[in-house]
Amino acid sequence: MTVTGKPVALAHVSKLFGDARAVDDVTFTAQAGKITTLLGPSGCGKTTTLRLIGGFHEADVGEIRIGDTRVNELPAHARSSRTVFQSYALFPHMTVFENVAFGLRATSVPRGDISRRVERALDKVGLEDLGQRQPGRLSGGQQQRVAFARALVTEPEVLLLDEPLSNLDAKLRIQMRREIRYLQQELGITTIYVTHDQEEAMSLSDHVIVMHNGRIEQQGAPHDIYEKPATRFVADFIGISNFVPAVILHVDEDKLRVAALGLELNLSRPPARDFSPGDEATLVVRPEHLCVQAGPEAKPATSQACTGTLEGLVEDVHYLGAMAAYFIVLSGNIPVIVHHPAPMGATLRQPGETIRLGLDLDRIYIVAE
Repeated sequence: MTVTGKPVALAHVSKLFGDARAVDDVTFTAQAGKITTLLGPSGCGKTTTLRLIGGFHEADVGEIRIGDTRVNELPAHARSSRTVFQSYALFPHMTVFENVAFGLRATSVPRGDISRRVERALDKVGLEDLGQRQPGRLSGGQQQRVAFARALVTEPEVLLLDEPLSNLDAKLRIQMRREIRYLQQELGITTIYVTHDQEEAMSLSDHVIVMHNGRIEQQGAPHDIYEKPATRFVADFIGISNFVPAVILHVDEDKLRVAALGLELNLSRPPARDFSPGDEATLVVRPEHLCVQAGPEAKPATSQACTGTLEGLVEDVHYLGAMAAYFIVLSGNIPVIVHHPAPMGATLRQPGETIRLGLDLDRIYIVAE
């Protein structure tokens, strides 16, 4: 099975359903041979965007290209893409082999080639011995593999995955994520993946596109999305964030001095972002960017040294195995969550205790209010 992926490019694409703008001026490029994930809450436009690429909806505005070919006017079956749906959409009265062969039999592929290609596709997804089974006799993970094989057997240039793991239990989802990533890298197929699961997106993707209200809120590598969120929405949707109000005191070319939590802090200035003295802003402080101080010296939860001294009251503590999550209220009635290592035998702080914290200033990010 040889697959060569092609890039997918959307330029100012919009889609309306009545008065509702489901997709609003969306522009991005999914690189050839990479996994691009559309991530966001229900109703944000990610599945509609995927269906526009696959040919199941028609764009009202804008252009969609697969490689050098404009595909706006092409029906789904004429595009060099295949979609794996959330429901798998398998034919229950057909065997696994017949399900996978279905798309090939509708084309001019010779009968002998059909058998060879189906067997090869089933081998790729680890179902080489189950070709004569009915889908109803398979587990959820096996049914998902059949859906992948049926999409891959036609050797498409683009694979479109619409929440393909949402029907599986948590442990199987993790296993299937690894299998999808391995298969995609082996075949080099361009893959566009839709999910609302942030962990899924971060672990699978080469490129993540966060959508909100039909528009792209931010796009980039997973670590950039997490470490440098462009907006408060992105910071809130990706991972856990503490939001701390701040006021800009001074602006340099690459630094900001801000007042927050009763302290004056020097932070890196986000690129292409305008701030002026007196502006209100928000600090994005991840739980691992705060550290618990056992005494006068900080004992950071990260490899970076923590600075500053804050005092708060422990409201609750959740033991999570390798770490503890502390729910703390700082002065000014500001709630924060702190993740702190919990080695075996460690004594955890208890609700009602006063606790001292430091800040990892190198990793704190600032967004406009």
